[in-house]
Amino acid sequence: ITVPVPQGVGDYVISWDMVLEGVAWFSSTGVQTKREPFTVVSGVVFYGSGFGHGLGMSQYGANGWATGATGLTLNAEQIVQKYYPGTTFQFVDASRPQVRVLLSQPSSVARYRCGDNRFFGGSFGDVVSDGGFRVLDELSGNAEIGRAGAKQQWQFVAKPGGVEVWDNGGATPRLVRLVAAAAVVPLNPSQPLGFVQKGIYRGNFRITSLGGTLRVVNVVTWDDYVRGVIPLEMPITWHPEALKAQAYAARSYGYNSFNGSADYDVSDDQADQCYGGSRVEVASTNAAVTATAGKLITYNNAAIRAYFASSNGGYTLPYGCFGNRVVRSGSSWVCTPDPTQPYLGAVPDPADRAVTSPTNPRASWTVTLTGAEIRAAVLRCNGIDIGALQSVDLSNRSVPVNGHVISVRIVGSLGSVDLHAERFLRTCLALRSTMVRLSPF
Repeated sequence: ITVPVPQGVGDYVISWDMVLEGVAWFSSTGVQTKREPFTVVSGVVFYGSGFGHGLGMSQYGANGWATGATGLTLNAEQIVQKYYPGTTFQFVDASRPQVRVLLSQPSSVARYRCGDNRFFGGSFGDVVSDGGFRVLDELSGNAEIGRAGAKQQWQFVAKPGGVEVWDNGGATPRLVRLVAAAAVVPLNPSQPLGFVQKGIYRGNFRITSLGGTLRVVNVVTWDDYVRGVIPLEMPITWHPEALKAQAYAARSYGYNSFNGSADYDVSDDQADQCYGGSRVEVASTNAAVTATAGKLITYNNAAIRAYFASSNGGYTLPYGCFGNRVVRSGSSWVCTPDPTQPYLGAVPDPADRAVTSPTNPRASWTVTLTGAEIRAAVLRCNGIDIGALQSVDLSNRSVPVNGHVISVRIVGSLGSVDLHAERFLRTCLALRSTMVRLSPF
């Protein structure tokens, strides 16, 4: 049955009755009519909660559990196992004591900006250290080719044949050597290396040339890496147990990212995790690293991909409903669970919205769009003209009633579409999350 939508904005009820032809309406014999309330509006109000993909640990939720926002207080290890059920803790494998962090292009591009991390995509860069450093030729058995004294600045220039190493510590710059790959090692490990165009970092540098761009990778221990991550990923004043949970997640995510076929494992921005080196370190986050030193979150003896996001809106998104794991099935979309990652399931998270120390600013939000704006968005992002907007259906969710929206069904005067929720809501409409409803919740 096609029912015309009333022209006036307001609340209405469709009342359904059945009739026995020539005898009576069923309602006259005591059979209740079916009543369906609906509202005609000039556009759509999206009522949302959360910020980010909602997969894995909620950072606001972690702080909520640590501060007892729900009446139940959890320590860091309990928080981790709340968000990644079925996992255990193990120490870093001694055969992989370091992580390789990309500091140069494309790391820290505008799309993935982290704090005041500077983008570097130049052809030359300068290195300095309060304690001095050695420069090694990697392809010659790490033979030392030069040594800089305290506060002496050396320059590395990308060339077609490799990297030129210049000693700029004297009155006149001196070309030391052209090498395929240079390693820079501090003379005093307690005195970090300064990459002048970028920041200050513990560990070593590996410097190569890639297409005329200086390629700079920071090789650093796992704990020193995490020291540079937490302050950019979680507020440093949050509860110590929340900071410890973040340390576990950051270390495990990085360890899981090992890529032996590449020259780096993680970038220093939101493509992986924000990393600011030693300049961002503070006492509270360093304490969290020390308290969790060397420990990973593991499943089946392997470090997990410990995803985390700012806020999940009260329920985590299962991995099977994330990104390309949501696939087309018939006229709609379905999730495809990954049996190798059962620790990334749907977990209720009341602490995410209940936290008050501080209050979650994304616990509740609204975005209002007109019918014309929805129509234009569908046409822009999916190439389909639905005509005048008639209805929006958000009932396909990762968990019935309470979960994240998986697909959005939109009906218009010219046709209807069923769209991948993450792509349409978060990418096309720029909503903060897929924890969205059409009425307050």
